[in-house]
Amino acid sequence: MAFTELRRRWQDVSLQDLIAQYDEGDFTPAALTDPASTPEQQTVQQMMLAIVQRLIAEELTDRQRQAMVVAVIGGMPLEEVARRMGTNRNALYKLLHDARQRLKKRMLARGLSPQSVLAAFEP
Repeated sequence: MAFTELRRRWQDVSLQDLIAQYDEGDFTPAALTDPASTPEQQTVQQMMLAIVQRLIAEELTDRQRQAMVVAVIGGMPLEEVARRMGTNRNALYKLLHDARQRLKKRMLARGLSPQSVLAAFEP
């Protein structure tokens, strides 16, 4: 029942629209926005987001990027993403796992740990 309701909610949202919105820079996840953060915190957060967005654009394959933007950043349920991408949940999970590992490796190469990136968004 709940899955059916979630599917209905995402039915009118296209993958391409979500990706285009992300590419245009209008796609900051609500979980990462805090109206109470100081201007200094907002600057650090914007810098971190820019780094992560650049890594997503430059380091991931097109398929990894699409899955990451739609499922992780956009919040679309994995079952729905898998269906729309013409794959199954297990293959999608592996694709996302590989993408996360690639991003983590590149972040560490730039001197950024995942913890330091996440710390920039803590209240």
